[in-house]
Amino acid sequence: MSSLPGSVWPLLAFCLVFTPGCVRGCSNLEFACTRGLCVPEDRVCDFTDNCGDGSDEENCSTYKRCDFENGFCDLNQSSETFSEWTRTTEASGLERDHSNASAYFLSLSPDGANRTTADLISPVFQPTQTCQMSFYYYVGGTHGDLQVLVQPHPLGHSNVTWKNSTLPQTGTWLQKVIQFSSNYSFQVVIRGELSAGGEASEVLAIDDLSFSPGCLTAPESSVAPPPFCPPTEFDCGGGTCIKGSKVCDFTPDCPHGEDEAGCPSECDFEDGPGGWYELTLGDGFDWVRGSSEEVPPEYHGHPPPLDHSTNSTGGHSMFILKNSSSLHPRAVLRGPLFQQSASGCTMTFWHYNSGISVGAADMYLRINGSHNNTVIWRTFYDQGTQWNQVTVQLGRISQPFQISLAKISLGVFDGVSALDDIAFKNCSMPQAVAECPGRTHFHCERTRACVERLQLCDLVDDCGDGSDEEGCSPTLQCNFEHGLCSWQQEQSGGDVFDWTHTQGPTPSFNTGPWKDHTLGTSQGHYLFIESSVPQEFKDTAVLLSRVFQPTLQRDKDPSKSRHHCVFRFHYHMFGSHVFCLGVYMRTTSTGRGHMLWVGYGDQGNLWHRKTLYLNSARPFQILIEGTVGDDFTGDIAIDDLSFLDCDTYEGELPMQNTTTPVVTTPAPTVPPHSCPDGEFVCRAYGECVPQSKECDFRPDCSDGSDELNCVKEMCDFEGGDTCGWTIVDTPLVPVHEFRWSPDQGESIHDGEQYDRPIIDHTLGTPDGWYMYADSSNGGYGQTTDLLTPVISSTGPYCTLVFWYHMSGFTVGSLQVLLKYKNVSHEVWSQTGNHSNRWRRGEVFLGLSNNFQVVFRAQRGISYMGDVVIDDVGFLNCSPPLPPDRPCAPEQYACANGFCIPQDNLCDFINHCGDSSDEDPYICKGFSGRCSFEFDLCSWRQCRQDDFDWLLKAGRTPTIGTGPSSDHTMRDPSGHYLYLESSFLSVGDVARISGPLLSRRSSECKMRFYVHMSGDGIGNLSVSRKSQGELHPLLNLTGDQGNYWQMREIQLSHTQDFQVVFEGKVGRSWKGDICLDDITFSPGCLLTSSDGLEDNTPAPPAGSCPSGFLLCDNGRCFQSGQSCDFTDDCGDGTDEKDCGTSCSFENGRCGWKSSLADNFDWTLGKGSVQGIRPPYDHTLMDDNGHFVYLEATPVGLKGDKAHIRSCVWKESSAICKLSFWYYISHKALGTIRVLIKKDHDLLEVWNKTGHQGNEWIRAEVPLRSLRNFEVIFEGIRSRDVSGGAALDDLEFIDCAPNAVAPVSCPALTDFVCHSGGCIESHLVCDSKADCADESDEIDCDHIAGSPGACNFNMDETQWEEKCQLSQDPDDNFDWRIGHKTETPGAGPHSDHSPGGGGNFLYVNSAIQREGDIAKLTTIRPFPGSVGLCHLRFWFFMHGSDKMGTLKVFTVGPSGISLLMWATTGNHGNQWTYANVLLSNTASFRVTFQAEVGGDMWTDIALDDVSFTPECVVGGPVTPQPVTCSTDQFPCAYSFQCIPQSWRCDGEPDCADESDEECPALVPGTLPPQVLCPIGFYQCSDSQCLPSILRCDGVPDCPDGEDEYSCPLLQCELGELVCEEGSPACIPLQKRCDRSADCLPFHSDESSCHDCPPMFCLDRGSCLVHKHGPVCTCSPGWTGNRCHVRTKPSLSPPTPEPEDTQMDAVYTGIALGLLLLVAGVAICVLAACRRRCYLLKPDQMNYGVMHDSAFDRRAELPSPHERPCICPTLNPRKSDGRGLSISVYPWRPEVEQSSTWRDAKLSFTNPMYNSPPDANGTEQRSSEA
Repeated sequence: MSSLPGSVWPLLAFCLVFTPGCVRGCSNLEFACTRGLCVPEDRVCDFTDNCGDGSDEENCSTYKRCDFENGFCDLNQSSETFSEWTRTTEASGLERDHSNASAYFLSLSPDGANRTTADLISPVFQPTQTCQMSFYYYVGGTHGDLQVLVQPHPLGHSNVTWKNSTLPQTGTWLQKVIQFSSNYSFQVVIRGELSAGGEASEVLAIDDLSFSPGCLTAPESSVAPPPFCPPTEFDCGGGTCIKGSKVCDFTPDCPHGEDEAGCPSECDFEDGPGGWYELTLGDGFDWVRGSSEEVPPEYHGHPPPLDHSTNSTGGHSMFILKNSSSLHPRAVLRGPLFQQSASGCTMTFWHYNSGISVGAADMYLRINGSHNNTVIWRTFYDQGTQWNQVTVQLGRISQPFQISLAKISLGVFDGVSALDDIAFKNCSMPQAVAECPGRTHFHCERTRACVERLQLCDLVDDCGDGSDEEGCSPTLQCNFEHGLCSWQQEQSGGDVFDWTHTQGPTPSFNTGPWKDHTLGTSQGHYLFIESSVPQEFKDTAVLLSRVFQPTLQRDKDPSKSRHHCVFRFHYHMFGSHVFCLGVYMRTTSTGRGHMLWVGYGDQGNLWHRKTLYLNSARPFQILIEGTVGDDFTGDIAIDDLSFLDCDTYEGELPMQNTTTPVVTTPAPTVPPHSCPDGEFVCRAYGECVPQSKECDFRPDCSDGSDELNCVKEMCDFEGGDTCGWTIVDTPLVPVHEFRWSPDQGESIHDGEQYDRPIIDHTLGTPDGWYMYADSSNGGYGQTTDLLTPVISSTGPYCTLVFWYHMSGFTVGSLQVLLKYKNVSHEVWSQTGNHSNRWRRGEVFLGLSNNFQVVFRAQRGISYMGDVVIDDVGFLNCSPPLPPDRPCAPEQYACANGFCIPQDNLCDFINHCGDSSDEDPYICKGFSGRCSFEFDLCSWRQCRQDDFDWLLKAGRTPTIGTGPSSDHTMRDPSGHYLYLESSFLSVGDVARISGPLLSRRSSECKMRFYVHMSGDGIGNLSVSRKSQGELHPLLNLTGDQGNYWQMREIQLSHTQDFQVVFEGKVGRSWKGDICLDDITFSPGCLLTSSDGLEDNTPAPPAGSCPSGFLLCDNGRCFQSGQSCDFTDDCGDGTDEKDCGTSCSFENGRCGWKSSLADNFDWTLGKGSVQGIRPPYDHTLMDDNGHFVYLEATPVGLKGDKAHIRSCVWKESSAICKLSFWYYISHKALGTIRVLIKKDHDLLEVWNKTGHQGNEWIRAEVPLRSLRNFEVIFEGIRSRDVSGGAALDDLEFIDCAPNAVAPVSCPALTDFVCHSGGCIESHLVCDSKADCADESDEIDCDHIAGSPGACNFNMDETQWEEKCQLSQDPDDNFDWRIGHKTETPGAGPHSDHSPGGGGNFLYVNSAIQREGDIAKLTTIRPFPGSVGLCHLRFWFFMHGSDKMGTLKVFTVGPSGISLLMWATTGNHGNQWTYANVLLSNTASFRVTFQAEVGGDMWTDIALDDVSFTPECVVGGPVTPQPVTCSTDQFPCAYSFQCIPQSWRCDGEPDCADESDEECPALVPGTLPPQVLCPIGFYQCSDSQCLPSILRCDGVPDCPDGEDEYSCPLLQCELGELVCEEGSPACIPLQKRCDRSADCLPFHSDESSCHDCPPMFCLDRGSCLVHKHGPVCTCSPGWTGNRCHVRTKPSLSPPTPEPEDTQMDAVYTGIALGLLLLVAGVAICVLAACRRRCYLLKPDQMNYGVMHDSAFDRRAELPSPHERPCICPTLNPRKSDGRGLSISVYPWRPEVEQSSTWRDAKLSFTNPMYNSPPDANGTEQRSSEA
């Protein structure tokens, strides 16, 4: 191995280490060395020991080699060059040959000042595909050029196959290996050239030539003798000669086609290159012919593809081979030299261009002798992994030409580029014939070919000798090479711009021709219209011909009266936005005339020929009109215009007659009337109707005139009638306007049939009319509106129905909007192509007032696709009339007196008009009712599916599918449930399951709304699930229409069951499935338990009595003692999981995440690299914990996350919540603190934006609250962001007993004698709620109310005394007793404490299952909603087949509204029930018992009572004691304090509300223009001394001297200064002749006198050196004796000088104490047991979600107790709901600068909130 050359060792090491394949056998393209190495086959016998053992240089006898040691071998010098190669052992600067030895080589040196050229010629080789030459070369100097050429033998054109790089390689021998492939005998020529300007020291050298065995020398006998044909002719062989111009002219002229053999018209590269060769060989970036299997596998991972011809690895093609790192090598594949081509010549080829950096390729036309190449085809970038067919138009080329395909690497080439299957079609010139048909053809003079007569004088040399273009009139033809000839641009205003005269490509990319038609090169000229700016869509350019004589000439011979005049032209229409080109003939000097021909759209990058026959009885003119498309890729070109057999006319065309008759329209007249303002004047005399009845779809005038100027209920647009729909005009020029217009299908012109319908929807014929928006006008994105007049009112069932047609490749969109004054919102939309057919659209309008309906069409990116509507109708839209009789038994009586079918109750549609049919209290009996406005309600995501249903507001993210709005709100703010299919797989499913329904459900049905619209939509199935098995109920598949549809399903089963919705993804991403407004009828009963597994560990048996829970320390507590801010356990067990004070070091402390959030608050530690804070607040290091907003990869701006506490029972008046937050430029987000009560949602704090890189403390007063949750809401402020954090949450002084005197959360609360507060409806309900049981004292007024009864009376008297009656229509009756009749069923005693009384019950032992007993109050209660409470005790125990107990309110019509229901076994005990009763009309109350499945299903009642509100029919609220005008009422505690104590820095109210003060006194300063310095001007122009400014005493008439004053607590004698930073000026700075208090100089005012009433008659004023000073009377203080002195609990020790006033002060103190005591006694006497709280509602709010249904909330761990949250009863709210949508997505991102100013995302349908007058409850847009 020591003999290996040094250069081989690294190669061997590299191979062994990095190329494990080297140890295997060598490939077919490699040579196996004796010692195991593999070297490339082309390195064998190249005079270099590449193996290292010489084995690659041993058997070289089959090679033809020459090292020039013994002469030139078989190589010859050329006799045609003046210089020769010199055989030498040294040259200038070169003393060694290639092997670094002193041996011979060939060199070439400069020959004086002349260019030096020398050729070295090889022997003649036979045709071969495998010949290879290797040689070494040396280039010394910058002016040397070395080439290798291949010259066919005996004669032929030499082709350069390799050329050395332009970069000099001085002092370096380089090796080059060249492959040769030829179908003919050939010789290799090595040519050296040195330029004349080179230096004498420059040199070229070659050495060690080696020809492979594939280079077979032709025998002497086969070498053809010198040709006998002249040099200008081609020898076909066999003694045949043809002209040299006939070689490669696409026509075989030799007997066997030898003249076309080197340039075949079809080439698949299987048998050779076909005359195609690489022009720039040797730069390492070349086109090579080969196959996929011949290329080494290390070819950069991009082997050439299977060829196109055979689709195999052995098939051949031309492809790029790169083995150089040069920055910009160039590969140029050049084809054979063709002599000429015919006018129809095209070139077709297959191209492969694939890879991430494959780059572009240019194909260009090279005319022999011309230095300008014409690009005829170009491709950019990756075209995919497939062969692509290309057709290029060549046309008539009369000079020799070549085609080249060039590709530039730019040093980053990474891909595959290949060429295959080249074919030239229709390129041969017509052949000579003996004769031609005389009438139709022309016989060419010299070529003797035949061409059609229509090809004469058409500016194209079709003969090949030009004879068909000889003798033509220049006035009848124009090729635009020298201008416009006789054509003229339109100058009379008939177009917008001019045709452009140009050559080469048009300025815009991907449009227009790259060459003209005449010459077929970039040097030729043509005309085109430029579609770029400033041109606009539909702009036109018109070109005018000269005037021609009539084609119809009168003659005696009729056969000669008519002759054809022919117009020929060539046009080019290429570009994605090409519109149209039209040719017109006119016989007047203005106008277009009539159309002869029109072409539309992209017709490819080709010149097309068109021939038109012209016929006119009058002189005429031809117009060529080009029309601009709607984008810059719309250039249209024309060339080679010519007329045949047309005669010019020397006169002018006549003017067009434009006179039109004048039509006069009589002025409208208004009939005289006496209608008052606000009423509509009917045309019938003397009739007036309210203005609100105009345009309400009902004629109220006897002549129907109130509906004349309104939109019609049905419009089919026949005859162009718009039926009251108004087309909104825009300020655009009409010719450019995209607007609605009525039209017919019969007006469609050619090319438009795919963009709008040929037939209308009404008649189904082309004669029918429709309304359409023509996209031939306008620009991309422009809109047009079609709207109704204002519709005054509609009925509850009003629905807009219409048919629409949207077809076309670039069709835009159609929207339906509702417009209220200047605010609009979308309610329906459709986008894109929906096939060439009519589709139905529907929009539910319902009850609405004073609105307009708008159809808005938006134009797409081009003219291809119009928006069309037809048969627009308003169904059932007239508003209902007030009933003239009471409601029928099957009707519900609305609060406003209207009657609606009972089946329309609680379906989320306002049928009544006052929403009383949708009131949540009325709809209490509709279990599982959900509008998805806030959460999933009682529906839960299934865990065994593939993905989840989502909550959404507005339209879905996928365009072309899904609704524009929800069904509930019918505006973009409403929410619904949807299945997003865009990023899912076909067949993926999402499921949600409803609440567990009881098998006792009867007449149960589920109603829901579904929206399934879109291509390839999947399916929605509804199933009943029971005991783990699914039973299908409904299956919807495919597109169901672009509107919400109601579905109803009957439900029943023998076992408890759930309803499951399953959505399945379809085949397309346009397949969103949406659900909304799910309702179960009152017959659907929820089970008493939801049937889910309870993971809460049970307490040890016997450790706590029934109804108690175990503390961690072993003590017991009641469930009602949890979450009340009081540690009843002593170790915090009863409070720890409620969402209490928390440092997050040991978990979340009971704070729960919301189920419907799309991201969460995350518990984590600090991170310096992350976006969250670097440390926590508790420990102040990176080991401490906090919660922060998680940044998720798909997080969107506006996403919301919530953590919430459990429901806290009650808080004190001074309760506060403190916490620490971190929001920085890195830790992003918005944090809001929300308080959620049973009917309110209140924002109490928010912060957003960068707050500094530190933890900041916040404190929020909570005050007296009951049944509330605390919610921290985090909002993403940017996409994919987060990091805002919370830590150290603490509730301060929140226990209800933490404050005295007592303050209650509600005005109507009952104050227990022991000091606590309870809700009023818990008083006198036979259940002690106060600790001292004072709520059950003095209850005679409750027990004596109608319907109230304890049943302790004789069994014959209870119905009369209790005012209850048995229902005659039921199956059996209730009965009274004192114990059960059936052992094991019913109670053993009544509910009274002693158990000796009676109760009411049903005896099931003798009844059948399903039998019903009803009991109804005799006296009706007045109608009320959400006020009246029914309290009773019931007993349901004995069997697991227990029946049901229900409570109804029954209205005057007899319709029953379910208020409450229960079923199942409730245990062997009396159970308490408190039911909120509601009915809009007077009602009675019915108890209904249904017998269960066996005899042990007795149901009992006892201690029935009603609250006073039931009898009154309204709230029973005592009037609170009010404070006097000079007192301040504390906000949350019952106290009055002097107004002067407010904002004095000392809290005097128990709830500290007196210190909640603004920074400035509200009010605006009056103008200060009249008073001098030192005075203040009041609003009545009175001037007061400025010392009275901001002193706490109003001196101006309206108190404006205190407006805008800073609220500061200054010491006695100090003045408040307001300029700059507000401050207190001490007494010493007053009257010091230096103004400190600007701008009024109050410290220098009244320095020498006392202003009037300065001391308010409560003291005396003395003027000191610092100005006036008051000495106040006892009990008063302050600068002006305006502050009442506060009593001190411990009087201070008097100063010596004050001892004489002790007696006075003592008397005053005693008097004050007596006064306070007297007031307290009066207050207590007036209040008795109640505490009143005056707290105005700041806002009314929506509901987040009901924890009672929170079945998928965080499951409690063994160490964590679940929230023990009481069931809440919502109360009605009249205001708007605050935006707390838990699944808002992007459309709900607030737009205002602060969160408090943010528009609400939705109104609250559950509380009948009216929309804001300004429309701010919804995202709206200007119409």
